[in-house]
Amino acid sequence: MDEQIALEGFAPASAEAAPVAAVLVDIDLPHLDRPLDYSVPDALAGEVEPGRIVRVSLAGKRRFGWVVEVKSASPLTALAPIERVVSRAPVLTPGLIDVARRIAQRNLATLSQTLSLAIPVRHATTEKDVLASPLPALAACRAPDAAPWQGVAAAPALLERIGAGRVPRAVWTALGPKRDARIVELVAAAAHAGRGVLLIAPTSAQARAMAELLTRSLGAEVRLIDSESTPAHRYRVHLEAMKGFTRIVVGTRSAVWTPLANLGLILVWDDGDDRLREQRAPRCDALDVAVARSHIEGCALVAAAYSRSVKAQRLVETGWAVSLVEGVEARRGLSPIVRVADEVDAEAQGPAGAMRISPWALRTIREGLASGPVLVQVGASGYVPVVSCDRCRAIAHCLYCSGPVSKTSDSHFACAWCSRPMADWRCPKCSGTRLRHTRVGSERTAEEIARAMPTASVLASSSTHAITRRIPADPQVVIATAGAEPEASGGYAALVILDARAIAGRAELWAPEEAMRRWFNALALVRPGAPALVASSLETAMAQALIRFDPVDYAQRLLDERTALGYFPAKTLIAIDGPGPDVAAVAQAAQSEVIGTIPIGSDDERAPRARALVRCDHADSAKVFANIWAVMQHRSSKRLPPLRLTVNPPELF
Repeated sequence: MDEQIALEGFAPASAEAAPVAAVLVDIDLPHLDRPLDYSVPDALAGEVEPGRIVRVSLAGKRRFGWVVEVKSASPLTALAPIERVVSRAPVLTPGLIDVARRIAQRNLATLSQTLSLAIPVRHATTEKDVLASPLPALAACRAPDAAPWQGVAAAPALLERIGAGRVPRAVWTALGPKRDARIVELVAAAAHAGRGVLLIAPTSAQARAMAELLTRSLGAEVRLIDSESTPAHRYRVHLEAMKGFTRIVVGTRSAVWTPLANLGLILVWDDGDDRLREQRAPRCDALDVAVARSHIEGCALVAAAYSRSVKAQRLVETGWAVSLVEGVEARRGLSPIVRVADEVDAEAQGPAGAMRISPWALRTIREGLASGPVLVQVGASGYVPVVSCDRCRAIAHCLYCSGPVSKTSDSHFACAWCSRPMADWRCPKCSGTRLRHTRVGSERTAEEIARAMPTASVLASSSTHAITRRIPADPQVVIATAGAEPEASGGYAALVILDARAIAGRAELWAPEEAMRRWFNALALVRPGAPALVASSLETAMAQALIRFDPVDYAQRLLDERTALGYFPAKTLIAIDGPGPDVAAVAQAAQSEVIGTIPIGSDDERAPRARALVRCDHADSAKVFANIWAVMQHRSSKRLPPLRLTVNPPELF
């Protein structure tokens, strides 16, 4: 009889049903990555509801968790009770839980790890204030205008479907002069229909600029979430979005999780920027979350950029999204005239053609200064950030901390990490004592151009020292690293790109895509018809993409190469890092193709570490993920050392 009672349906008839809460406990252990049942005390019966934060006891410790479901059941054993209801309002929606579960499954992470990204830290005073506030009357948004989208064939249908509450998905390659007006009309199409809009940008400066643009153009209230937002503000926007107090939210990568009521559109700007990717598990990016929300919550999605990422091009190739691009004539009329220097050009300029700043580059700068500001994009900040041994060309590192050795503006060599002077540096490979410049930074470049053009005003801007967000149309030379270029009123009169090989020539698969993203972002700041010079030779396909102003074709080329090689995004790859024997066992348990296992650095020689790469087709990924996760759950239950799992490692792709 005891065995029968242990089975479902064989409990005694006298057992009474009681309220039971399924709680997802905030603990990052794979074997506990599921809702656990807790009894609901009578005193808390009216407060426990799905989405609320509660405090429970697990393994003798008090922990917080989220209520996923409240049900009536007859438990076979006594359940631990919920100790306290922490939040006075739900902080989760069923749709957000489903999105978080999908992101967790596809990145081999726990659901609690994913929810820690989606839910801001609770702020009790803010919560009380929001709950006491009445529902405001949201101002009506004007109707969208299709005129700024003229020339793009699919655009009218896109705006119409967004306004009708349907689920169109598009990948848009923008042109600088028309970008802002077209973003405004996309947002207007959803907001006019009374639906919510999420606009995601890589940086706080871009998010603030877009929020100001929408406020100015639409007259609607726009909520902003960026790196400067306080925890109280983040929590307020989160709750107000759930309750329908706000309709338009602009922010950086964490804002993509905002649970807007009646979400109608997610627009991700510059989706290939690595600042939109989470650095901790799960290592998803904003586009991953947006795609999942579009699929689960049924909202429109637009991935937009001046260039085209390989991941976005894959969405187009599979038919999941449509491609929005300008025609050839429109691109010619709205883009600068790009020229790429090659070996023939260098020889025609004589010995000076081999210099980093060639006569052609100086001539382009001088001609541009006659009508306005000139932008010079360089590959690195600082004075001379990278130096090498003059004899064997090995990159110089600090003999104390192994940091990079750099040269300062006062001509002294020092470690960039520990600041120790390198006056007595000696190469560990060839014992050479002389150092040479390997890469010149923005400060040294500004010094060289100022020396060549004594009458010109020269400014240097980098990620560590950005001069301003916008400059006037006065003639001046701006030396900037990628991402630190200020906008110029009316656009730059000329552009010179130096150090093109510094990023495009790297061995990583992501290097060509990242190079094109940086260059097209700089080209978007230049006036239509103005000269733009890439002052170093490039491979033919890359040079032609710049000259023809066609990043889409080059993105398709990169995608075709990855498809032929069997790499992401054509296939799914999983990196497994940890102790060598454990890595090999997990890779074997995946029951898929193991590309290889290589040793990686380890401080403990007795426990060498390794990385294994497992590859599978997208159709088989769910089964492979399940096999690996079963092993991880077993290891977690046995308290074995954790392994690091990364799906489609961003450092490779």
